[in-house]
Amino acid sequence: MTIRFKGDTVVTKLPPHLTFDNGVLSIKGNLVLADPLVILVTDPMTSAFKINVGQGSDVKVILEIRMDAKDEDRFEFDLLAQANTRIKYLLVSEITGKAHLAHVFSGQRDAHLDLIGAFASDQLKASLSVNLLEEGAETKLRSVAVSSAGHNQVIDVLITHKAKHTFGDMTNIGIANQSGSITLNGVEKIEKGMKQANAFQTLKGIIMSDQARVEVNPILLIDEYDVKAGHGATIGKIDEDALFYLKSRGLTNQEAERLVINGFLNPVINDIDDAAIRERFVAIVNQRI
Repeated sequence: MTIRFKGDTVVTKLPPHLTFDNGVLSIKGNLVLADPLVILVTDPMTSAFKINVGQGSDVKVILEIRMDAKDEDRFEFDLLAQANTRIKYLLVSEITGKAHLAHVFSGQRDAHLDLIGAFASDQLKASLSVNLLEEGAETKLRSVAVSSAGHNQVIDVLITHKAKHTFGDMTNIGIANQSGSITLNGVEKIEKGMKQANAFQTLKGIIMSDQARVEVNPILLIDEYDVKAGHGATIGKIDEDALFYLKSRGLTNQEAERLVINGFLNPVINDIDDAAIRERFVAIVNQRI
């Protein structure tokens, strides 16, 4: 179902397994939702919006922000995954004008957070923060930012291990076309005493024109010895030989670039096993390249 907001108010009649009170959308425990729950935001919000997923639930959520920002609007979101939850989550940011966006995710014991951020906004400063609060909590976080002419997006991604035996893996990709600009900051922190935590990160940048700019900054902050961690970063242009070959087979330059970019994104796309979330994600990327 689709839940629509007007400012800070839900204007959609909610089913019995969902409640909204004082800015908190609660999903009851031990609930399995086969279809994605779509939350659509098209107006400025003046207060933080929170999602509370009850213990033992298995849900899919798509949060879409589609609007014109006129006064550097701020959006704050918070999701709590209670113990033994499984959450597949797509955040879509399609904002014109200037905006600030902050989203915090928290996972309790054995919570599994499968998170994707798709950023196709004009002038955006965004942060995605994941707190692994208890043992067994894990997250796989992938973010893709696409900027075209005159767009500037700065995306900060942070995973913090606040318990032992936690797992975090982030992949952040920036694709800049024409005069677009993207900065990706990926930070993963293992706090002192959080033994046998696992922290991995990959940052990649694709530059599609001489005027485009991509900056990637991978950072590991580790205060414990008994852990596993690794990171890497690459930035480059689309291979000219690959484009030449595809165009020799009858594709236009734009079609060839899209084919190469989608191939580059395949490791992210193939991990999205929900068809609705996967199709929405691919559509957003292709609109900008």
